[in-house]
Amino acid sequence: MKETTFIKQNKKKWARFEKLSGQKNNDPDEVAELFTEITEDLSYARTFYPRRSVRVYLNQLAQGVFTSLYKQRKQPIGNFLKFWTVTLPLEVYRARHNLLTAFLFFAVAIVIGAVSQHYNPDFAKLVLGDYYVEATEQRILEGNPMGIYGESQQSGMFVQITLNNIRVAFIAFVSGIFLTLGTYVVLLGNGIMLGCFQWWFKTKGLLLTSFLAIWIHGAFEISSIVIAGAAGITLGNGILFPRSYSRVQSLIFSAKRGLTILLSLIPFFIIAGFLESYVTRHYQTMPDGMKWLIILFSFAVIILYYVVFPFVVARKHPDKIAVKEIPRFIPDRKIEWNRIRKVAEVFTDTFYLFIKYSRNISRIFFTLILPLALVLTAVIFAIEFYKFDYDLTMIETFRTLFGTGVFFTWYKFLGWSLILALLFLDVFYVIQADEDAPLFKGYFKFLLRHLVWMYLFALGAFSIFVFAPFYLLLLSILVAPFIGMIPAIIVHERKDFFTAFGNSFSLGKGAYGDSLGSFTIFILIYFIFSFILENPIGGGFGEFDIISLIDGVIKDLTITVFDRYAVIISFVNCLLFLLFLFLMIGIYALSFSLSYYSSNEIKTAKGMYDKLGDFGKRNKQFETDLDYD
Repeated sequence: MKETTFIKQNKKKWARFEKLSGQKNNDPDEVAELFTEITEDLSYARTFYPRRSVRVYLNQLAQGVFTSLYKQRKQPIGNFLKFWTVTLPLEVYRARHNLLTAFLFFAVAIVIGAVSQHYNPDFAKLVLGDYYVEATEQRILEGNPMGIYGESQQSGMFVQITLNNIRVAFIAFVSGIFLTLGTYVVLLGNGIMLGCFQWWFKTKGLLLTSFLAIWIHGAFEISSIVIAGAAGITLGNGILFPRSYSRVQSLIFSAKRGLTILLSLIPFFIIAGFLESYVTRHYQTMPDGMKWLIILFSFAVIILYYVVFPFVVARKHPDKIAVKEIPRFIPDRKIEWNRIRKVAEVFTDTFYLFIKYSRNISRIFFTLILPLALVLTAVIFAIEFYKFDYDLTMIETFRTLFGTGVFFTWYKFLGWSLILALLFLDVFYVIQADEDAPLFKGYFKFLLRHLVWMYLFALGAFSIFVFAPFYLLLLSILVAPFIGMIPAIIVHERKDFFTAFGNSFSLGKGAYGDSLGSFTIFILIYFIFSFILENPIGGGFGEFDIISLIDGVIKDLTITVFDRYAVIISFVNCLLFLLFLFLMIGIYALSFSLSYYSSNEIKTAKGMYDKLGDFGKRNKQFETDLDYD
C-alpha cells in the first residue's frame, strides 16, 4: 500500500502507544499488546519503506518503550510464587484425567503383583532378585526385617536414592513419547514390584511392620512416580491426539506441559530421599504413632496439592483453564547450494537440512532400509548365537553385530555395506528430489542410476572401518574431506566410482580446512551422543544412559514371561545402534554434500556467475522514491 495510506490507518494506534509509553502508571497488558502491533508495523515499514521517515519514527517509538515495558514485568519472586500457586495447579488440573488414569493403572499393577506372589511363592525372587530375598530373610531371622535401610552411610544413601528416584520419574515421563505405552510399562513394572514386595512380607507375618517402614518415605516417592506417569501420558497424548496442530507442534506443547508437572516433583523426591536415608532407618525405635503421622501427613500434602488445590485454582481462574497454544512460526530458509561455506555454516546448514527433510528421509529408512537391516541382524543372531552371551557392553555388541576384529565374516561385510549405500542414497535423493514427485518411485529410479557405484564406495569406506588398526582409523580423519567428496561426485555429477575417486582429491583440496573442521565437529558429536547412548565409564553413574534405562524397563517387563529375556534386550540394543547410525550417517551425508558444493564453488565459481547475471536488476518487491511523485 502507499505510505500515506499506511500512516492514515495506524496513526491513532501509534499516538495511543506514544501516550502510554510516557506514563509511569499504565496497563502493562495494553502496552504489551500495542507493542506487539507496533513491532509488526515496524517490520512492514522496514520491508516496504526502508528509506522513509515512518520507518525511523516507528523504530524510535518501539525502542523507547521496550525497556520500561519489560522493567515493569520483571518480577522473579512473583513469577516463582505464581508458578506454584497458579501455573502448576492449572497444568495439573488440565492433566487430571491422565493423573486418574495413571493412579488406577498403578493400582491394578499392585494387585497383579500381590496376586502373582500369592499363587507363586518364588515370584518375589524373579521381581526383587535372589540376593535381596535371601538377604531379607536373613535379616528377618535376626529380628531386623527392614535393616537394609540402616546399612548404608546416610549422606551417600541420600544422594543415590534421590538421583535414582528422579531417574525413574524421568523414564516414566520420557517413555510417554512411545505413544504413552512406555509410561504404562514403567508404571506396570513398579506397581508389580510394590505389590509383590508387600505381599511377600504378608506371607512372613510382617505386613504392618513393612508398611509402616517403607511408607515413611514411600508416600512421597510412590505418589511422585504416579504423578510422573501422568506427565508421561500427557506427553504421549500430544502425539496420539494432535487436534488441529501438526503432530510435531502438538508434541512440543504436550512435552512442555508434562515437563512442568515433572519438574514440580523434584522437591518431593528430595524429601523422600531424606526420609528414606535419615528417618526410615529408625523404624524399630520410632513409635507407631509417629510413623502414622508422617505417612498420613505425606499423603495429605500430595492429595491436597495435586488433587484438591488444582480444582480450587481452576474455579478461581476459569478463564485460564483453556490454553490456546500458538505455534512458533519458523520461516522456510532457502539453502543456496553454490556458495563457499565456513565450518560454522556447514554445521548449521547440515542440521537445518536434516530437520527440513527428516520426514521423507525417515519414510524411506523405516519402510525399506530398516527392515533389511533387521533381517540381517536376525541372521547374525541365528548364525552366531553362541557369540552372544547377552551381557555385552555397547562396544562388544557393536563388534559382534558389524563384524570387526575376530567377529569378521563376509556376509556381514557385504550386507552392512549395502545398508550404508542405501542410507547415503536415501539422503542424497531426498535433498534433490521434486517435492511433488512420488517419493518411493523416484527413489527406486535413483537406485538404478547410482546404486552400483555407491555400493563400491560403501565397500571401501566400510573396509577402512573393519580392517584399519585404531591408529590408522584416527589418521583416516585427515583424508575424510577427500573421501566425503566421492559419494557427492557420484550423485551430483553422475560419475562412476573410479572417476569420482580420481576427482575427489583435486576437488577436495579447495575447501580442505573447512571440510576437515566440520567433519571433526561431527565426530565429536558422535562420541558425545554415543556416550549418552551408553556410558562406557560405568560405576555409580553408569546406569544413567539410554541403553541402561531401556534395558531396565525391558527386563522388568519380560523377566516374568520369558526365560531368555536377555535375548530380547540384546536385540533391542542392536536396534538402538541402527537408529543411532541412521541419524549420524544422515548428518554425515548432508555435510559431505555441502562440503562438495563449497569446494566446487571455489573451483568453478558457478554461484558467483549466477549472481552476476542478476546484477543491476531492480527488485520490484520494494517501493522506493521512484514510486512516488
